[in-house]
Amino acid sequence: MAEGDHALFNGEYERAMANYTTAFNASADSTTRAAALLGQGRVHFLTGVYPNALNEFRTVITDYPDSSQAMDAYYFLGETFMLLDRYSEAADAFSSYLTVRPGTLDAYINEKRGDALSAVGDHPGALIAYTDAVQSPRLPTNFTLELKLAQTYVYLGDYTTAIVVYDDIFNRTSSENIKAQVDYARGQMYTALGQPEQATIAYVDAVFNFPTSYYSYLGLVELVNAGYPVDELQRGLVDYYAEQYGVAQIAFDHYLSISPADPSIALFYKGMILREQDDLPGALALWDMVIQGEDTSSKWDSAWEQKAYTQWAYLGDYNAGELTLLDFVATTPTHPRAAEFLFDAGRVAERDGRLLDAAKAWQRIPTEYPNSDYVYRAIFLSAISYYRLADFPAAESVFRQALGISTSPAERAGTYFWIGKTQAALEDSAAARTTWQQVVSFDPTGYYSERSRDILNNRQPFTPPEVIDLATDRQSELRQAVSWMQTTFNYPSNTDFSVPGPLASDPRFIRGQEFWQLGLADQAEAEFNDLRESYLSDPLSSYQLAVYLSDLGIYRQAILAARQVLDLAGLDDAGTLTAPLLFSHIRFGAYFPDLVVPAAQDYGFHPLFVWSTLRQESLFDPSIQSSVGALGLMQVMPATGSEIATNLGWPPDFTQSDLLLPEVNLTLGLDYLATQRDNLGGDLYAALAAYNGGPGNAAVWQSLANGDPDLFVEVVRFDETRQYLMGIYEV
Repeated sequence: MAEGDHALFNGEYERAMANYTTAFNASADSTTRAAALLGQGRVHFLTGVYPNALNEFRTVITDYPDSSQAMDAYYFLGETFMLLDRYSEAADAFSSYLTVRPGTLDAYINEKRGDALSAVGDHPGALIAYTDAVQSPRLPTNFTLELKLAQTYVYLGDYTTAIVVYDDIFNRTSSENIKAQVDYARGQMYTALGQPEQATIAYVDAVFNFPTSYYSYLGLVELVNAGYPVDELQRGLVDYYAEQYGVAQIAFDHYLSISPADPSIALFYKGMILREQDDLPGALALWDMVIQGEDTSSKWDSAWEQKAYTQWAYLGDYNAGELTLLDFVATTPTHPRAAEFLFDAGRVAERDGRLLDAAKAWQRIPTEYPNSDYVYRAIFLSAISYYRLADFPAAESVFRQALGISTSPAERAGTYFWIGKTQAALEDSAAARTTWQQVVSFDPTGYYSERSRDILNNRQPFTPPEVIDLATDRQSELRQAVSWMQTTFNYPSNTDFSVPGPLASDPRFIRGQEFWQLGLADQAEAEFNDLRESYLSDPLSSYQLAVYLSDLGIYRQAILAARQVLDLAGLDDAGTLTAPLLFSHIRFGAYFPDLVVPAAQDYGFHPLFVWSTLRQESLFDPSIQSSVGALGLMQVMPATGSEIATNLGWPPDFTQSDLLLPEVNLTLGLDYLATQRDNLGGDLYAALAAYNGGPGNAAVWQSLANGDPDLFVEVVRFDETRQYLMGIYEV
């Protein structure tokens, strides 16, 4: 059974089915047989073989009615019926789950039941289910459930109560999009109630206060259709954000035709529309009009910014783009964004290959804007520019200037590291080695300290140790950790360090366990995350969570909880090395070893390199999704995953949801990473940069680095990608 559950967790469905079948046939124990049969049903459910899944879930319920597996089977039965559009049966199954397991996931299951009843038009029943869900214990809401409740009142024709619910949502949410959605819904309700004045108030509120929401655009349409005179500027903004550029232009033109006191906002957004329509000269002309206006305009600095960006990024005129940014600084040197624009001017010159101009722009910042956040990075990049020009004496001089500006161990280590590089370039190898020996101790575990250590030992980047030992002694490590906790935090000798301890009675813990048992990873993660954050100042509870969750397989939350303990102990990154091994093994665990080791070998990577990449990408969370839509362990974009799956011919019938399966995600991610490595001559720095920042960008950065891996890191123009490379190297 354990092997089947593990295979299911990995997304290895064939292996899971084989193990469940073996367990069922080989055992006479009713608990084992019920669990094995439920496992078979889950595999069939997840692979879309719904008739088999229904049969297995029903058999669990009828043959093992008193088992915990029967309780779970009701839930899976309901989900299967939902996918088959058999909503009445789904609602009944969810009701049965609530009967046999009350008081645990009532909010979630009642919402599911409400969805099923709503789908068959049983709105009175859905109202009861949603009301029960709202009144049941749950995490702070994103208001999806409340919106369903309000809509159900709408279906029932009870517009007055619907408005009451919408008012409550509006007052409690901080989301502008939800507020706009509520405004639009209230407008619809007031119209249905024959109260057009109140409807107008709701629509106007959305249009004027939440212009970026599409619901505000829908409200605008209602106002226009009703003949209500809407301010042309606001109308243009709402149309612009809804990407209705034609009517947005008309609205802005109407607004400008009355010679408003401040035309800058309309001119700015008209410029944005023209650029979207490829009328670059027209866009630049409009932004020039904004620039020539009052510098107190809210879009004055943005007009400069978009003008410069259009010049260098769209027109390829880097000189003009740089000059625009420098003119901004010269025109208004005290503007809050002046240092930012001066830094960006250096960036534009660097992109154009004019390294001396870039260096000069960056060197102005410490003098002209000594309190700016850009000071250290500007002077550091200035020194890098001199290094790239092979003016090593100037580079060393500017790096030494950076030493007086550095404010953290990492900055100090980075500056000294490059002083060592300039000394080596000047053929003073003894001085370089002395410098790098110092760097090793400046920021232990930090990128530049680790890179210095490798150079001193003549190790190429990402060289793995000759021998790795993945064996751990969990019980011994737990004893060491408990002893350290008692000493570090002065806990009495009778303190209960058992896992999970008192946390087991917390409703969030109970719900998290149940969600995890049902394979609802996102919901479980949310419960345990909320639980963890409530114990940020409690080392004992954080320790218990870290141990429990690492055993359970919720690695991201375990890693964060373990780090909480170390933070509370006052340990920085280097100091964590003095903590018991348990914390390092949780934070940097060799998770998914049965997947990682063979996949790494198949694609020619060392397993440690793969684990480091997984940690950086997802903290080993298979269900995580980024803000841009990347999914799973290796954060694979759906389009990329689909292309790779087609090329590999695996997995069959690929869908986006397959990226949430560890085996699939790891394989597709490593295939893509290996392709980038091979295309870039085996350069792992460049391969990782391609994976994170795009193949085209990585190829450009590789050409700028001229084979120097250390220079490659510094010429990467995306802060996120540079930190990504450094983070993987550190691990």
